[in-house]
Amino acid sequence: MNQPNPAPEQAGSPLESRYRRLLRAYPGDYQAERGDEIVGTYLDTVGPGRRWPSPHDALDLLGAGLRERLRGYGALGLAAALPLAATAALNTLVAVATFLLLQVELNDPRVTGLDPAGPFQTIGAVIWLGWLVVGLTATALPGSWARTAAAGGLLLTVALPLVAALIGQPRPPLSVLLPAIALGLATLALPSHPSWIARGLPLLAAGFGTAVSAAFSSAENGGNWFVSYSSTPELLAMAGGLLFALVLLVGLGRALRADDTGLWATVLLTTPAGLLGTDQLSQAIWGTSGGGHTPAGLVVTTGSLILLAGAALLTVALACQAARHRSVRRRVLDNACATCGHRPEATAEG
Repeated sequence: MNQPNPAPEQAGSPLESRYRRLLRAYPGDYQAERGDEIVGTYLDTVGPGRRWPSPHDALDLLGAGLRERLRGYGALGLAAALPLAATAALNTLVAVATFLLLQVELNDPRVTGLDPAGPFQTIGAVIWLGWLVVGLTATALPGSWARTAAAGGLLLTVALPLVAALIGQPRPPLSVLLPAIALGLATLALPSHPSWIARGLPLLAAGFGTAVSAAFSSAENGGNWFVSYSSTPELLAMAGGLLFALVLLVGLGRALRADDTGLWATVLLTTPAGLLGTDQLSQAIWGTSGGGHTPAGLVVTTGSLILLAGAALLTVALACQAARHRSVRRRVLDNACATCGHRPEATAEG
């Protein structure tokens, strides 16, 4: 089959070179076989005078290249797991945001001993309100609107430490912000067409966070337990454990139906779940300073270790899947009929 070459007026142009650099997301043999065809197709669709690929084209090329690499590893389930992981991450954020907003940010400053930031204990209330808005958007306007809202919530969370330093206002500790950022990154892959059950989950998560806060308030009976960020590390660690357990349970259920997306989602969410226990893990490894506060440097160090462990787990999982995929393909080729080349479907995995 003849492959289209890049449009003559764009051949050798900076735009063509930039499209070819994006092609590096694909495996080398795929680039060699279909690179000209892909670049030519994109160049045929752009208007005159353009010098850079559009953001849509860039994301499309990078995403397609990643899927092609995962196909070569026999790990397409990882790409399919992204929406599931995003849904779990968003609902965890909504539940945690609701709890922290009600239990900490709206608490009496005379109880917490903090200088209030307006009606709230810290300006962290802004990010928790932002993630509640993202949850409502995912319910009412799923798809691109929800992903755009999630990107806004993530940017707000990332910018908060700098803003707090510039205006001299208190903020949540890094042990709270780091898992929020990690979970926020995961929400960028929210599904385009979620089921009605998935669309209703943010409301249930907000209700769960409200119920937990009300239960603590009732049990405290006017006390001052779990009303500041320094007294909630155990609860955040429990939230991380619950997130991991629920996603793993869903993954095992799907695995019984020969669907590995749930298990891949568990691997993807191991790092955010671990980061929810950063403060507790920091205290276990390094000990605590006076007043029970873990220094920011130790939190960053522990968070980095969790990130490295999560990346190592994902790398090992991909390597194991790739080895299994190569073994299956080799067995399929060995079992092919010498006369007609037919390969038994029962062994054709990946």
